[in-house]
Amino acid sequence: MSGVETFAVPLSAGNFTLKRSFTDDSYWRDLLAFTPDFRTLHALPEIQRFFSVPVALARPSRFRLLPGVRHRRIGPTKTFIQGIIQFHTVIAQCTGVFTLTQSEDSSWKAWSFVTMMDQLSGVVDRFSAQTPLCRPAEWKTTMEYTAVVVGAGQCGLSVAARLENLGISTLVLERSSAIGNSWRSRYESLETNTPRAYNHLPFVAFPEGCGKYIPCREVADYLEDYQRTLGLHVLTSACIAATSYDVSSSTWTLSISLSGQASITVTARHLIGATGTGTMGGALPFMPSIPEKSSFLGSVIHSSEYKSSSCVGAQKVVVVGAGCSAHDIAQDMANHGSRTVLVQRSPTAVVSRQTIDRLLTGYVGQDVPATEIADRFYVALPLTTLQNHQYDIMEIHAHIDQALRENLSRHGYLLPGPEDNFLHRGFYIDRGCAKLITSGKITVKSGHEISHFSPSGLVFDDGSRVVADLVILATGYSKTTIKQVAESLFGAQVADAVHELGGWDNDNELAGVWRLTGHDGLWFAEGDLFSARFYSQFLALQIMAREMGLLSPDQRSYISC
Repeated sequence: MSGVETFAVPLSAGNFTLKRSFTDDSYWRDLLAFTPDFRTLHALPEIQRFFSVPVALARPSRFRLLPGVRHRRIGPTKTFIQGIIQFHTVIAQCTGVFTLTQSEDSSWKAWSFVTMMDQLSGVVDRFSAQTPLCRPAEWKTTMEYTAVVVGAGQCGLSVAARLENLGISTLVLERSSAIGNSWRSRYESLETNTPRAYNHLPFVAFPEGCGKYIPCREVADYLEDYQRTLGLHVLTSACIAATSYDVSSSTWTLSISLSGQASITVTARHLIGATGTGTMGGALPFMPSIPEKSSFLGSVIHSSEYKSSSCVGAQKVVVVGAGCSAHDIAQDMANHGSRTVLVQRSPTAVVSRQTIDRLLTGYVGQDVPATEIADRFYVALPLTTLQNHQYDIMEIHAHIDQALRENLSRHGYLLPGPEDNFLHRGFYIDRGCAKLITSGKITVKSGHEISHFSPSGLVFDDGSRVVADLVILATGYSKTTIKQVAESLFGAQVADAVHELGGWDNDNELAGVWRLTGHDGLWFAEGDLFSARFYSQFLALQIMAREMGLLSPDQRSYISC
């Protein structure tokens, strides 16, 4: 069967049988196309059982194979055919990304199928070439919006843009004095570890003049320009003083305090928390307790306090930690003349930017597809399959970084074993620090725990010492859950009503992020720049479906139109 027939025939048939089209060990991930949630099902009997009713209600039709069918390898011996089909249901236009594998009888069957809603029927995108695109804001002491987003970082702005594009009035609240300040507050040498085309937000790309990797200051400026370009309604220096939810009217009421101005009251049917949980979300720096710190004659700072080598001026520097920030800071200090030691407490996976480019082929190189197509191919395999086959994926590219890893190992750098890789552990994407280590400009101290401070530096559990006049603790941040963020933003009563958020659910989908939380009208958005662009569409579509009355009373299925 052709790519279209593989899915059009069984999905359109009244008896809905997938035996001829799907492998027994197949996966089907659905992002709103057939269910109003994110679901991943594994194994043909379970897929058949779960999707039989939703597919019958959706009545998919008008299947069309999009250009760009491709071959993909996962592991040395695993080859697949991937492509995208477009189809319509009774309520939406959708796409499905298929991954076909050759079965024992030489026929090609679906090993993975990822379906997603693209656009609700009858809803016209508002954004076009004209700017500004949103209606001008009218600031009053009492305002009514359909949605309020808390946080004007990449996730908050992306959600607001997606909602406004669907005609849903949206207000964004930002606690800092300017959009992008969370990026500006980081160390000056910070830049994106993935290429520009992978990172832009919906509707507005990074300027062509930007380099392949974007410095943090340019990301901050881009976020500010993004808001101005689209005309998004954003209040800065805004803090939520009180939150309440009226169940009878399904309405949030927010009391918002503004720096130097009178407080305002805003009502909305949907409230989206987009402050994040990590570095950009205000998590507290983690400072390990190291004995005899008071005896040290030098300075001790957390990496969150570090801005640049020019602000420090130290000659003998110890950086404790081996994540991306630790390597970046060590590189900055060594490049500006400091004698730098990197303390590595556990193995760290190291990959080159060349390897990252190989993993992101849809965004890098010549003749790359449109971002919307590249994004769909990028998520062509459900998260479960990526975890199960991550070793195979990395094995293909292992030769690229072989010399890099061997050189690091010779200089005392601890690397994970061959069964481990950066996809599920702490990692560093090399942007130059590895060369400084292998050339001797940065010394690695590994394999021993820090025992205590001495007046002149650090003492390790084997009795060895490292002299320093500055110790930088690149030891990460406190583990903050989204449920804790919910309590800090909206109060304990709201937080108690939501599910445990942020971990993996039984389907290997992120619980309560970009999807239902357990509290009516409450949503959360978090993630990197790619997640902001891609998943914001689905959060907006979920809200729009509710505004259009397309869900059953229990919100577990779409109504049959």
